[in-house]
Amino acid sequence: MQHVRHAACAPFSMFMRKIAFTATMTLAALSLCCSCGSKTDHAASAADTTASSQSNAPYAEAALTNTYTATLAGKHFEITVKREADQQLPVVTDEVGKQYYDNRVQVDITADGKPFYSHAFTREAFAGFATEQETVGCVLLGMAFDSERSDAHALRLGAQIGQVGIEEGPAFIVEIPLDGGAASIVRDKQQDTTGDDGMSE
Repeated sequence: MQHVRHAACAPFSMFMRKIAFTATMTLAALSLCCSCGSKTDHAASAADTTASSQSNAPYAEAALTNTYTATLAGKHFEITVKREADQQLPVVTDEVGKQYYDNRVQVDITADGKPFYSHAFTREAFAGFATEQETVGCVLLGMAFDSERSDAHALRLGAQIGQVGIEEGPAFIVEIPLDGGAASIVRDKQQDTTGDDGMSE
């Protein structure tokens, strides 16, 4: 807020006092209008800059969580698969220069209510099962429980990497042994990674 300081002066006549008061108020009003206009212009400029900055930011897919249940080998399993964009991962650029945040997929499994398996997957986990050409411009699209391929020996999840919006690319199978052994990844030759509920919106 601006403060207008009034300098000390000799006594005016009543008429001169009115003129002086009117002039002072007019100048103050003009000063206030200029100040408001400046602030408004500055705010508009800042808003434009913010919008431009946001439009240039890499695209992030919406977070997605799916929950599945299965009874295998006499045990009740609950599988939670959560996908979300991770800004800490390297940014992915497609062939036209558009940038995307890559996804991280968290898989948590319980058996009869007790923790059984927990792991966070990134695109890097599948890099050794696809060629570099197949993965250029691709993100980890998601993962999903595959009830048809799961059996008394292992839980199996489908996974896929590909370009955002195209939903095509190399597919994989993540196999999690029910005996507690180490999980493994193989290339899915059938290219069916939709599982029961799909991996993307």
